[in-house]
Amino acid sequence: MKVKDVRVTGGVGGGTRSATVARRVAGSGFRARARVSGKPQNQAAKELRSGARKDVGGVRPLDVACCATPLSRQACFVLLNPEGEVERLDNGRVRTKVFIDMYIIDKAYDSITNYYRNNVEIPGFRKGSAIPESMIMNQVGKEQYFLAVLEEIFKMTLEGAFAKLGDRVLSDTETIETPTEEMVKAVVTRKPFKYSVSADVLPDVKWKTPYADMKIKVDTSAYSIPDEEKVNEIFESFRKEQAQLSIAVGRKVKRGDMCVVEATCVKKDTGEPALGVPEGAFRYDTDVSSLPNFVENLEKLGVGEETEFDVDIPQDWPDENVRGWQVSFKVKVNEIFEKKLPELNDAFAAQIVPTARTLEEAREFLLKNIAGGKEEAKLQALQNAVTESIADCLDISIPESMVRNIGREEYGKKLMELQAQGTLSPEMIQKFTSEKIVSDYIEKERGTFEMLAKASIGIAEILKLEKLVLSQEAFEEELDKIRAQYAQESPGQELEEDEQITQAVRERSETKLVFDWIQENCSVEYV
Repeated sequence: MKVKDVRVTGGVGGGTRSATVARRVAGSGFRARARVSGKPQNQAAKELRSGARKDVGGVRPLDVACCATPLSRQACFVLLNPEGEVERLDNGRVRTKVFIDMYIIDKAYDSITNYYRNNVEIPGFRKGSAIPESMIMNQVGKEQYFLAVLEEIFKMTLEGAFAKLGDRVLSDTETIETPTEEMVKAVVTRKPFKYSVSADVLPDVKWKTPYADMKIKVDTSAYSIPDEEKVNEIFESFRKEQAQLSIAVGRKVKRGDMCVVEATCVKKDTGEPALGVPEGAFRYDTDVSSLPNFVENLEKLGVGEETEFDVDIPQDWPDENVRGWQVSFKVKVNEIFEKKLPELNDAFAAQIVPTARTLEEAREFLLKNIAGGKEEAKLQALQNAVTESIADCLDISIPESMVRNIGREEYGKKLMELQAQGTLSPEMIQKFTSEKIVSDYIEKERGTFEMLAKASIGIAEILKLEKLVLSQEAFEEELDKIRAQYAQESPGQELEEDEQITQAVRERSETKLVFDWIQENCSVEYV
């Protein structure tokens, strides 16, 4: 599994519940500002905040601030689950039963009653006064009142339910399995009860290959292309983007054409839809096609003609989930457009580099930037290779919740990029956030997300086993970089250094510690 642009942005937090033990290590670093809901936001701060608390496998205490007297974690464990019984399920989840006695029920009632006394307006009573419980129920509704008490019980007890497992329970994956009606009945009658709860847990770390024995091969192809050749690729890419389309008359499709087609694709053995081919008519650029024999079959067609053909997905296809598939296509060509590329001259140079007056100035500018970006590209390739190698060394099953959380975060980042570039309207953003589209994206990229989750778990383990400790000086240095970038992106504004920002910076820095250790202690070969 190849990973695209893995950066040291995720990381791990060394074993406390507040640390993101399973935080992904892929990401996009810090980008330019994005506009969300019409308001400018600094992208660096936004990404740090979005990843620091609600990221993959964030393991944190539940919020019990509403409770009048929250129970300590150990107290919860002793009182609620005295035998510490935890049932391990086949799907990587665990289940336990929590006993709720009268002490907890009374504390929950007191907490909710006091909350409503201070927040609900009842004629004839001041807020905070001793309003009778029955009047509060009548004001807010009995059903809402009892559900609030039940929710308060969960806030007081869920953390202690899995105390025996320590840091390994993944936050926000808990599922109460006991029927709500059954628990509400016990709350109404004020009788002790039990509820069953299940949750995802981090898998036990098993190394197929000791991490110290990793032999890492770094793909240099991303930065080994000669600079002049890279510049020519950029020129050609810009020409194609600016190409004028004209209707091709009286001929069949040629490579380089832009076509409007209708197509279906199914697996040959099962007939199930494959490769995510869009419904209805869509544009297809024959210049960028990588499917074997696809364009060759299109070249047999003119406008209004259709064909059927099979394609064998190669074993080196980027999506490893479909490698080796045999798929069947039905394709109809509705329109054919030929491209007229603009002439590559001094006038066109300004479209590539706005400050360039001549083509030669544009070329010199690009050559300088390519040379300056090679070190970053080399570091990027190394991070990709290390991430893949760590994942390959592990023999673990990843909880589904981790895969989906990584997928949702990655999908959200892609939408933010597109919105920042102005390529998507708010209406299109809304359309692309539908549950089906997000789920389809996660399934398509599942292999990558599973690999990232494995790598982040491995990084956490290496950090712990090698006793790597982030110094305060190194942490402050990284934080200073973020402050400087924020100041450059948002002149006159100060970075609000809340817990999410500092936690994300710390985790990113700790991940870099692991990467540095691997470079010093493992075999690294550039190929």
